[in-house]
Amino acid sequence: MIVNIEKYPIDTKKDASGYEKLLQSSISQLTVQGFVALPDFLRPCAIDKLTSCILDLERRGVGFYSCDSHNVFLEEEGDSASFQSPTNHPRNVLLNSSKLIIDARHLAPHFVELTDLYESREFINFVGSILGTELHPSADPHGRYYANVFRPGDGLQWHLDRSEYSVSLILRPAHVGGKFQFVPNSRRVVEGWDDMPSDVIHAFAHEASMVVEEPDLVAGDMYIFRGRDSLHRVSEIAEGTRINLILTYNADPGVRLNRYTLRKFFGVADPTP
Repeated sequence: MIVNIEKYPIDTKKDASGYEKLLQSSISQLTVQGFVALPDFLRPCAIDKLTSCILDLERRGVGFYSCDSHNVFLEEEGDSASFQSPTNHPRNVLLNSSKLIIDARHLAPHFVELTDLYESREFINFVGSILGTELHPSADPHGRYYANVFRPGDGLQWHLDRSEYSVSLILRPAHVGGKFQFVPNSRRVVEGWDDMPSDVIHAFAHEASMVVEEPDLVAGDMYIFRGRDSLHRVSEIAEGTRINLILTYNADPGVRLNRYTLRKFFGVADPTP
């Protein structure tokens, strides 16, 4: 198993006491800071193998280099009546992001253990228990899980995910830049904005109880968060390469990404119904 099971006994049947301590600690993190950070979640050999696999696929030209603009809600015109709002409304302001995405279809044949983890009932139950909901794997063949590769100049601008819940596995942090910046439970605030602030971090400094979290990223760490309800971004990479894996889940079965997200971030022009 690619998980450091000695440190993280995610199978309650094998270590009920250890599992309960881990679960309660994780729930406490989620309550206090809006996300869960689990250092050294992946075994070192798994980090090396996953990183090598992703970089090899990149060298072979596999993946979609997403270099496009989007709004914070990852919606396109027609998704919401709010597009009739003033020009500077958050739904009308376009932000520029870029990164290479290698989706589940391309990763699965090269790293079976990743699919095993993603579909593992023990893992899904563990993450769902932390979040307090029953989770279901995404039905989207592209976005159920995927690798992000950021090179200097790349970054992912502020947005709210289309998937409800995300798990991020850090494989390689950037040397400079590439920070994960996250504002817990901020969707209602963003939806209330009439104007998209030019400096989001400064804007949240004036919001009561709103904190911009910026955890230190280390290879092998896992983060669990509610990406649909919390504004977040990856700041621009200045030096080095940033690689992470995203695993997505939903509270309802059969959920797929919308066409806009598939086109913008996965290069899928006409997804199969």
